Amino acid sequence: MGTTKEKRKVRNKTKKSHSGKTHSRRNKNRSMHLILIIFAIIYLPALWKWIFHGNIETDIIHSGILEIKIPSEGVFIREETQVKSPYEGIVIPKVQHGERVPNNFDFAVVVDKDSKRILEEIESLEINILRQFAESNPDSLGRNSEFNTIIQQEVNKLTDIAMNSNFSALDSVKATLERVINQRNREIFESSGDRLYLENEKNKLELLKRALSENAQTVQSDFSGIVVWDNSVINEKYNFNNMNELTIEDLTAEENKQNETRIVGYDEAFDVNKDQNFARLVNNQECWYVCAIDNKDSKKLKVGDSLSLKIEGINELIPCTVESIENFQDQDKCRVIVSFNRFIEKTVHLNNVEAQLIVESIEGLKIPQRSLTNINTFDGTADICLVRFNRVVIKRVKIVANQDNFVIVDKVPDNNETDPVRVFDIYVVNPQNIEEGQVIDK
Repeated sequence: MGTTKEKRKVRNKTKKSHSGKTHSRRNKNRSMHLILIIFAIIYLPALWKWIFHGNIETDIIHSGILEIKIPSEGVFIREETQVKSPYEGIVIPKVQHGERVPNNFDFAVVVDKDSKRILEEIESLEINILRQFAESNPDSLGRNSEFNTIIQQEVNKLTDIAMNSNFSALDSVKATLERVINQRNREIFESSGDRLYLENEKNKLELLKRALSENAQTVQSDFSGIVVWDNSVINEKYNFNNMNELTIEDLTAEENKQNETRIVGYDEAFDVNKDQNFARLVNNQECWYVCAIDNKDSKKLKVGDSLSLKIEGINELIPCTVESIENFQDQDKCRVIVSFNRFIEKTVHLNNVEAQLIVESIEGLKIPQRSLTNINTFDGTADICLVRFNRVVIKRVKIVANQDNFVIVDKVPDNNETDPVRVFDIYVVNPQNIEEGQVIDK
C-alpha cells in the first residue's frame, strides 16, 4: 500500500510541475507578442517612410557652366618647311622642341663626327666668358627694359605651370631664359671696350671657331617660326592650298594618326645621313584645323564665328575662327575649316585628332536632365520638382541649353510668378512618381 501511495504522490507532483511549466511558457509567449506589437507600433511607420519616402534623392541647385560642344575629327594644316642635313654627320640642336625662333636664327649646327668635341669646347668656353663678364659688370644687366620684360614674361609662365601642373613646359621656359640671358650677355660683352682681362679666353675661342668653321655648317631659319624635331615627311596633300579639296576619307585616314615625335634639347645630339629630314620649321602666324562634323551640328555654326578647340592632352582651349562650312557630297557630314594663331606650338606634333568644337559656354542654373519631367520639345520648357518647407512644389522652367545629360534652366519668360526657381533651391533628382504637395524630409 505504501508503495502505491508514494507512486500517486510522485504522479501528482509531476502533473503540478508540468502544469507550472506550461503556464510559464504561456506567459513568456504573451510577453513576446506584446514586445512585437510595441515594436510594430513604434518602428513600422518609420520603416514605411524609409521604404517609400526615405530613398528620394535631393540636391541643391548651383550655378554652373555648360559647354555647347560639337564632336569632330580632322587634321591640322600648317605652313611649314622641312630641314634636311647637307651631309652625313651630327646635328647639334640649339633650341628646344616647339620653341619659337626669329627669322635668320641659327637653331642647329651640323658637324662631322670628329668635330663634335671642338664644338662642345667652344660652347663651354663661350658661356664661361660671358658669365665672367656678367659677374664683373652686374649693373650693366638692368639697363635694357626689353630684356627685363622678356625675363619677367618667362618667369610669369612658372605660375601657370604650377597652377596647371604642366611641368613638361619647364624645359621650354628654362631654355628660353638661358638663350635670352646668353644673348643679352653677348650684346653687352661685344659693346664693351674693357675686355683685356678676358683676352686669353677670347683668343682661344677664336682658334676653336676657325678650326670648326672648316667642317661645320649652321642651320638657319628662313622665317620666324616654331622648330619641330622629327624626321617625318610632309604630305603635300595636306598643304594649306589644298584645304578645300580634302575629302572625309582624308580627314579620318589611319596614316594621319601617328602623333609621335622625337623631343630633343640643348644637351642632345643625333646622327643624320645626307639629305635626311631631321626637323620642321612651322610658321607661327596661323594654323588651320580641317574637320568633319555631322550635318545637324553645322546649324550651330556660321562663317566668322569664334569658338574654342578642345583637344585631349592639351590643357588650354585654343581660340579659333570659322573660315568655311561645306557639305560633303552624298554624305551626312560636312567639312569645317577653322583657323587659329595661338598655342600653335601645342599642336605641332599632332596630325589627326578627335576634338571638340566648343561653340558656346553658357552659365546658369545647372541640373541633370533626368531631373526634369513633362519636357515640351516645341517651346523648350519642362517641370522641376522643388522641395520647399518639406513639401514638393512643381515649377515650370525654360531649358536654356542642353549638353551631355545636363541642362541650364531658368524661369519661363513673360511669367509673372513671384517665387520662381532660383539658385540654392532644393530639387528632387529623380522625380518619377513624385506628386505636388508630397512630404519629403530633407
